[in-house]
Amino acid sequence: MDNSNTVYFGEVIWFNTKRGPNQGIGFLQWEIDGVRQKDMFVHFSDIVCEGFKVLLKGQRVSFQVGTNYHGQPKAINVTVVE
Repeated sequence: MDNSNTVYFGEVIWFNTKRGPNQGIGFLQWEIDGVRQKDMFVHFSDIVCEGFKVLLKGQRVSFQVGTNYHGQPKAINVTVVE
């Protein structure tokens, strides 16, 4: 998987904002060439939007794949697809 600049699309399956104001974590469901991939972790700091950063279950999003400080994959540059 080329995770440098490739943009993927997925759907929010869970997002929790109970960690406090403008905080939250969740998971995205996504596919590559019709093959479902392991759910992708998303952190509120990687959501691209103005104001309160939150995702809603069922929203379609675009994202790229980066890594967290443990070297594990996570969604970055997450944008809601209207």
